[in-house]
Amino acid sequence: MTLAMATPSPRVWTIARLSLGFTLDQVAAGLAGLSPLDALLVLAINQANIAPLTRDPAARQAYGALEHAAPDDARRPASINAMANSLGIPFETTRRRIRRLETEGVCAIMPGAGVVIPEAFLTSPRYLESVMAAHDRLVGFYGRLLEGGLLDPLPHTHYDVDEGVPLRGAARLISDYLLRGLDGMLREGGDVVTALTFLAILVAALDEAPWPPEAEWALSATPFRAASTADLARRLGLPGETVRRHVLQLIEAGLATRSPAGVSVPRDLLTRPAIQAIAEEHAAAVQRLFAGLAERGVVAAWEHMGAGIAPRRRA
Repeated sequence: MTLAMATPSPRVWTIARLSLGFTLDQVAAGLAGLSPLDALLVLAINQANIAPLTRDPAARQAYGALEHAAPDDARRPASINAMANSLGIPFETTRRRIRRLETEGVCAIMPGAGVVIPEAFLTSPRYLESVMAAHDRLVGFYGRLLEGGLLDPLPHTHYDVDEGVPLRGAARLISDYLLRGLDGMLREGGDVVTALTFLAILVAALDEAPWPPEAEWALSATPFRAASTADLARRLGLPGETVRRHVLQLIEAGLATRSPAGVSVPRDLLTRPAIQAIAEEHAAAVQRLFAGLAERGVVAAWEHMGAGIAPRRRA
């Protein structure tokens, strides 16, 4: 991949900051009571299962409603090795987690084929509750982007918006966005837990950046905000000792610093091409996410229902 050469504009940094925060919020919330790591694994498996269906407009419409998950026999099993590689998790760790998740009814291993997330889990009350909560965060994210005038014009939809928001379709787009959004963090951190720890540190560091952004705020001398390891652990929903170990890895890699105030990022971090590339990628991903949501009728359904109206489930 070619790294960004020019310094991202204040607009790009602003979109990236909001995107990183939204990504952290979604991941830290977990999924159906699962830990963030298990939740990411489930998202990755499910996205692989339904990849062929997402390219079929008829399937997207048939399985867009919250109550209508694609049946098990329409899902393409995902290999455990591919899931391990995609998240930077050792194969044996991935296999053990999937075995445990299978005993909990979260996934099903198809001998000789791979693993699927079954329809029974994807229509369970705990999963549906998570989808609704994720959707609420998405609406809030959209509102912040609109408030800042940060979205380019979005495409029109050819879908009927009278039946409400296609929540399951929106959830698929959110999942794709989250997994792709972690790619840059994985490039830097090497594994998903280190990547999540780096994400939490970076989001905390950028939390007090000017809004709206001042010219070249990313390169200014304003100190970055620091967070304690305990705060990072709570934010991520991970054990404190786990986060502490990964903080040390990030410090050794030059991606984090420690001071009496806590853990933050180096002063020059945002001038590094790899981090600037992450900002550019997130800004592009935000536009791609909302273009996809608009095309599938999600944004039009929001507008049809009016701001602040809770989404109706499609029949």
